[in-house]
Amino acid sequence: MKKIIKFNDLGKIRKKFKDKKIVLAHGTFDFFHHGHLEHLKKSKSFAEVLVVSITSDKFVKKGPSRPLYSQTKRANLISHLDFVDFVVITNYYTGIEAINQLKPDFYSKGIEYKDHKNDHTKAISIEAKYVKKNKGKIVYTNENVMSSSNLINSFADENNENVKSFKTTFKQRNKFINYFKVFEKLKSKKILAIGDVILDEYIQTTALAKSPKEELISVKEENKTIYYGGILATAKHLSSFSKNVTVVSILGNKLKKNIKIIKNIKKHCKFKYFVASDRDNNVKSRFLDLKNKKLFQSNIVNFKYIDQHLEEKIIKFLKKNIKSFDIVLVNDFGHGLLSKNLRNFLEKNSKILCLNVQTNSSNFGFNYFNKYKRCDYLTLDEPEARLGTFERFGDISQLAKKIVKKIRSKTVSITYGANGTRAFNSRSISKSTRYVPAFTKKAVDTLGAGDAFFAISSLFFSQNKDPEKIAFVGNIAGALKIQYLAHEKYITKENFYSFLKSILA
Repeated sequence: MKKIIKFNDLGKIRKKFKDKKIVLAHGTFDFFHHGHLEHLKKSKSFAEVLVVSITSDKFVKKGPSRPLYSQTKRANLISHLDFVDFVVITNYYTGIEAINQLKPDFYSKGIEYKDHKNDHTKAISIEAKYVKKNKGKIVYTNENVMSSSNLINSFADENNENVKSFKTTFKQRNKFINYFKVFEKLKSKKILAIGDVILDEYIQTTALAKSPKEELISVKEENKTIYYGGILATAKHLSSFSKNVTVVSILGNKLKKNIKIIKNIKKHCKFKYFVASDRDNNVKSRFLDLKNKKLFQSNIVNFKYIDQHLEEKIIKFLKKNIKSFDIVLVNDFGHGLLSKNLRNFLEKNSKILCLNVQTNSSNFGFNYFNKYKRCDYLTLDEPEARLGTFERFGDISQLAKKIVKKIRSKTVSITYGANGTRAFNSRSISKSTRYVPAFTKKAVDTLGAGDAFFAISSLFFSQNKDPEKIAFVGNIAGALKIQYLAHEKYITKENFYSFLKSILA
């Protein structure tokens, strides 16, 4: 048999070496180091045959630009160790499937996994059960523990002293377990997300020859995909952290078009929608080339506020239910849902009100955060902060003071895209203002990064008011989001925890 085998060959190995002891070592093995070497050598000492299973690229959840090396390169490197007998790539997040196929006599993990309470994924506990079920035994190698993530972080950030310095000092003051405990408290919290539904249409095109008669851009449509954006994207991010998320929004009058939207969002959370008879759904169509570079955009959006009858129906529902929600998130995209009366009701009746008011090409000049009087937590990007305060060139302290004058908010986060985030408490702006750098500048698509930042940082704010920590978790969410096109994926708790842990390694 070849040394690098297919997953389906694991059963054949068990049959071939039925009279010999087999040990399985499973892991990512990204950026292979001396600690990995000693772990595998010690693993081999438990048995006569050592099989190493490697997590495939798609299941490595340690943040942007990970894995550092592809699954093929990782497998090839380990196969060159003479004491390793077989290497297999597994298309699964844990080692459970490899354990079931191979039925090893021993399953080898590093000593850091011995206390199962330290594993937030709970994977090691489940793996141990399957090892026992297959009549095997889990063993731990007590070699020098080294962190691949720590090493990768030090190299990845070496050209960005700002990020490197921040991570070095931040992880000295912060432990993963503390953030884990905060987010785990949110499991049972009731969350309301209210805002406009936006359908983000992505149309891939190829360029055609220039029109001989007119100065027109001519393209041929190749692929078309509709992603559920706006408040629906925010709700999906929230749904992985709490099983009690309710979305309140309006849908357009094309009922057949709404069926797919309703089915999709109800997979993730409760959806209380109201049909607006005078409008269609908001659709933003973006035309891209085949490399996903955006060319231009067209919009079907609503400018007018909802009518009085619809407004009364929504407020009636909220009056009955608002007090049952622990946290209220308002995503105001400026497309007519959040009327003055609705805004006033939410300001007066929400236990914890988190607010994000977005300026975009279709509402420019008419949708600033200062149309609200108060909130507990406010997020906005730098242009939105400057437009709403008429502060074109002022520094962060001037900007912050003007924001607080415009709206009563306890905590504010201002995002600067690839330049990070600044957050502060309103009671002590000069003392509390904190800067957190962006954790990646490599973006597949920046659409929805602000929504992801808002969703996750709002959850954290509801439990912890430290502006630096709020900006930190928000930037993690933003960095994860921009790795995907449009809303093809949303932030999951598992991915979030993995990236968080890799930074605090």
